[in-house]
Amino acid sequence: MNVTLNNELVRGVVENDLAILRRIYHESLPEVIKYVKRNSGTEEDGKDVFQEGILVIFRKASAGDLELTTSFHNFLFTICKRVWLKKLRKRTGKEVPFDEVLEYSYEDNLEEAFLKSQKWELFNKRFMDLSEECRQVLKMLFNKVSSKEIAEKMGYTEDYAKRKKYKCKQSLADLIKSDPNYNELTKK
Repeated sequence: MNVTLNNELVRGVVENDLAILRRIYHESLPEVIKYVKRNSGTEEDGKDVFQEGILVIFRKASAGDLELTTSFHNFLFTICKRVWLKKLRKRTGKEVPFDEVLEYSYEDNLEEAFLKSQKWELFNKRFMDLSEECRQVLKMLFNKVSSKEIAEKMGYTEDYAKRKKYKCKQSLADLIKSDPNYNELTKK
């Protein structure tokens, strides 16, 4: 295991170094796509899983929680395998899980893809600041559940369900806009 190389690759992910990100994509993405395709997925699934793997490394490294005991490539591949297996398990259920509704798509422009992942992180962080009730309502909304069905599941009238959806969306928007990182991410 080359510790210097590992540190350089992790630093590149955290600092959004395009040269390093291109290298990671070039060296690791084909293997992830191959694995996903061999296990009931598509090339697009592989690209999505890879993007999520990069985001996991970004989050862990940014939080100071990343300690590699293997090569960067093996670590990333292991994360991607776990992400794909989790997605396969979720696909067997009726309702689309919230995490799959707002997936990252692979972009040829790595900078744009990384910006999307930062915006997603902000969205997810602020989403978790909402009340449990609002999170449930918005998850159903994101899964295209009708106001009538939301009312039935939550014990509301249909009119109240419509107002609740609006209030929860507005609360989420306000939380996001009040975040110190919001202006920085919208300027890019």
